[in-house]
Amino acid sequence: MVRVHDDTRRLRRLLRPDSRDDPETGRSVVAPRARILFATCRRHGARWYISLNIDAPDFHPQRRHPSRPGDDHGGFVGVDRGLSAFAVAATATGTEVGRFTAPKPLQRSMRSLRKQSRAVSRTQLRSSNHTKAIRRLSREHAHIANVRRSFLHEVSSQLVKTHDRLCVEDLAVANLLGNRPLARAISDAAWTELARQLSYKAVWYGAELVVCDRWVPSTKTCSRCGRVGPPMELGKRVFSCHGCGLVVDRDCNAAANLAAWAEAASMATSQAPDRQAGGRVTNASGGEGAGHRGSDGETSPREGGTDTLALAACHRTPEKGAAGRPRVEEPDRL
Repeated sequence: MVRVHDDTRRLRRLLRPDSRDDPETGRSVVAPRARILFATCRRHGARWYISLNIDAPDFHPQRRHPSRPGDDHGGFVGVDRGLSAFAVAATATGTEVGRFTAPKPLQRSMRSLRKQSRAVSRTQLRSSNHTKAIRRLSREHAHIANVRRSFLHEVSSQLVKTHDRLCVEDLAVANLLGNRPLARAISDAAWTELARQLSYKAVWYGAELVVCDRWVPSTKTCSRCGRVGPPMELGKRVFSCHGCGLVVDRDCNAAANLAAWAEAASMATSQAPDRQAGGRVTNASGGEGAGHRGSDGETSPREGGTDTLALAACHRTPEKGAAGRPRVEEPDRL
């Protein structure tokens, strides 16, 4: 018998035999709604964890977002990730619908980590005190990881449950880590992990997740008139447009631009001609043909960006080769 730390009532309900109709034969059978495929045991910090891989049915339709008609291209919410504010969600009209502040567990625990690391170095190698000091240090690292993971799950679940259409920016996190003054803060933020959780949770709840091209100037573009301004310094937190006079928070402006980009890309995808039908296809920048850049602005596996993991959850895949369209597939700037 194994004593578990978390609540297992939901798992026990799935494994309890229940009378239901077999989807293949249509006959009434008595069987559990889920079955365990395999289990993985691992040790993290001072605890042992058993991860169960379960073949379970989809969520109840009442828990999933209703499907939108094909001619509906609105309702997108842009999610801008940053350091000052971990994530800011806004609609295409500039209405802020969410702002999340990261707990920054690594930054808050640096003093304790340094103390525990010095304690390990002072002990004699392969002694009992050395083993105890390593265990205390590993528990501290595990606590930091648990705080970060819990916060990411709270943010991703709230975004997916509240909004059925989301747009995030493709970030080359590995390239951003080259900035040494900000490398620790970027690693502590875990932007890629947030995108990964949004990708598979969007499939669970029937939401649509679109990844915006990384070269879209969402930060320095005015969300009201579309004027592209000069590059902004990281310390400047307020965006001011010299064209229409808009003064708005920098992160909120970027999130609104991401939502507007997703709506325009969704409309362009629905109006794209069919290649097999012989329609006319414009070979624009970012598509195929002469002058096509090999990278196409996407994150390579070596860069470790957003789309090295799962990208998006959507029931339709856009035509390949159209400029400025989101890359959408089924299951993850400052």
